[in-house]
Amino acid sequence: MSAAEISLRVPGKQEYVLVIRTALGGVAVLKDLNVDMLDDLRMAADEACDCLLHQGRPVSALSLTVHGEGSDLTVSLEADFEGECREECEDFTAISKAVLETLIPHVEMTRCPCGCIRRIDMTLKQAV
Repeated sequence: MSAAEISLRVPGKQEYVLVIRTALGGVAVLKDLNVDMLDDLRMAADEACDCLLHQGRPVSALSLTVHGEGSDLTVSLEADFEGECREECEDFTAISKAVLETLIPHVEMTRCPCGCIRRIDMTLKQAV
């Protein structure tokens, strides 16, 4: 994948999810996404952030990166965790992944060795 076209890093707190949603509005304008695609992307970002922030492990920051390659647009959200996970994390992500896949055609979740989700990549088709 090409270098990030857009990147943003915010504190790992729920109130900063609004900043990510606002940034995605700008992405929609730059990438010529229609209103329905923007709504789906914002709802997916809410779900992804909720998944990353509520795993039983403190998050120090959330990073948003947006890559465009050909007709694909990939939005990635990644959590920077505080400290080490000392035990295996329970997997509560099946529902989050199901919700994300109803909104975005292709979703990949990257796990830490402990089982926590560290990164969520969401790929959709953009206007070309």
